[in-house]
Amino acid sequence: MENGAASKDSLIKNEVVRLREISPGCFGVVIDNPPFNLIDSQVFAGLKAVKSFAEDSANDVRVLVFESANPEFFGAHLDLMGGDLGGPGHEVNEPMEIIQEWPAFSYWLGTTRVVSIAILRGRARGFAFAFAAAADMRFASKENTRLCLPEVGFGAFPGGGGIEWAQLHAGRARAMEFLLSSDDLDGDTAELYGLVNRSIGDAELDEFVHKLGRRIASFTPASIAAVKSGLTKLQPIPLPEEMAGTLAVAGALQSSDAAQAVAMRIMTKAGGLPFSRAVELDLPRLCDVD
Repeated sequence: MENGAASKDSLIKNEVVRLREISPGCFGVVIDNPPFNLIDSQVFAGLKAVKSFAEDSANDVRVLVFESANPEFFGAHLDLMGGDLGGPGHEVNEPMEIIQEWPAFSYWLGTTRVVSIAILRGRARGFAFAFAAAADMRFASKENTRLCLPEVGFGAFPGGGGIEWAQLHAGRARAMEFLLSSDDLDGDTAELYGLVNRSIGDAELDEFVHKLGRRIASFTPASIAAVKSGLTKLQPIPLPEEMAGTLAVAGALQSSDAAQAVAMRIMTKAGGLPFSRAVELDLPRLCDVD
């Protein structure tokens, strides 16, 4: 899909991802893909445009703050309606292209000299959670955050970063609970489990994160990069080939007869694709066995 012209306040050309300068060295990335901020080809193209902008030394990007224009959704799952889902007349499978490229993008977030911070307000589920988890820091709205990896409840597997980042941040036992429950965690619980840095009152969240981003960006880039690199050496992050491996597990599991039966049951319960607003708001309830 072609990107539209950049809005006058955006530094990249994309209709659903906007990039603006908050302060020298600190840039805000706003995802605005209504109604649910589904991760589709347009969003991913915008994220890759942000990456290209950040990699240009002339732009002096030191901090990226990712946030959503939608207070109900930081981001949802992959757009299951995108591209070819088995129907005739389509040449591109957009979800599959995103899945194949995702490990490299996730790894870039963890290894680039640029510090990444996610403001989590609303729901972050599936790939959107994996995206936020790959950021260097996450700060959640105390009143309005719901984090979930629902794949197990859908008869699938949270490959491509979900399982890797969950264990890295929360530890094995809490990651086990998070993954196998396929249910939402609120901001306070996510903080307790280590999935976010802090759970902060919604009214103070943006100001706190932007102030932190501006402060970090005011410091020497070499020192920022050295600290990030040093921490990564002390605690390695998931490698692209590891995330690709768990994506392969997900693909194999999802093609099984048992998983297909679960998917059919869930699609029937949801009323088919695309999911309604009511379904997306309370997505984990689709996993409930009636």
